[in-house]
Amino acid sequence: MALDLENGALLWRHGPGLRPCALLAGSVVTLRIVPSPVLTVVVLDAVTGKDRWTSEPVDLPPWARCTLDDTREFTLRTEEGDDAVVLRWVARTWYRGGAAPSTAVLEDSRRTAHGALRVTLAGAGSPSLEVLPAATAGAEAWAEAGAEAAGVPQAAGADVPPSVPPAASSDRQPSVLDQSLVGDKRMQLLLHPGSGAVVLRAAHARTGTLAWEVELDRETTRRAPRLRP
Repeated sequence: MALDLENGALLWRHGPGLRPCALLAGSVVTLRIVPSPVLTVVVLDAVTGKDRWTSEPVDLPPWARCTLDDTREFTLRTEEGDDAVVLRWVARTWYRGGAAPSTAVLEDSRRTAHGALRVTLAGAGSPSLEVLPAATAGAEAWAEAGAEAAGVPQAAGADVPPSVPPAASSDRQPSVLDQSLVGDKRMQLLLHPGSGAVVLRAAHARTGTLAWEVELDRETTRRAPRLRP
């Protein structure tokens, strides 16, 4: 999604399933995230939002589960250069059962894999994709750091399932999902607990005065299907 920073007006919006990774050379580099363990790079035109180029699918381990945001199962980091973007990914899995497992079960269920893709945008021709060589010592260290950043239990606790998040606060105040400084504005991505609306809010960085607010998405209430008589 692209918005005008002055007034929040929608410039273009692409379909779901794309994870934006970098803005470079007039293009938006994204990854198409699907349930199967496959990564596909999709390059969009930054002005119009139209598809510019789509790579061949890159297979991940069959147990990997890619996600649109960083989770304990999948983490992504982006390194931008002058004419290329390197996308480094880490996939993980661990024991999810309830009963106390044996050592063999724990070892068999604990897996970590990582890799990197280089997307080159130089020149007037089509972008290109290169799958970088297998992990080096530096990549392994990054994988561990990425795991800690995503909240993955390490060492003896590596097989502990993800903890249940705390209950929402009763004050019903919007939750800040993300925020950053863009130009002279403080951008906040908010989630309203009551309506489920996801809102992007822009405020002047110096004064805190609200410049604009745009509702990006709204959670819809799904009703249970009617049972047959």
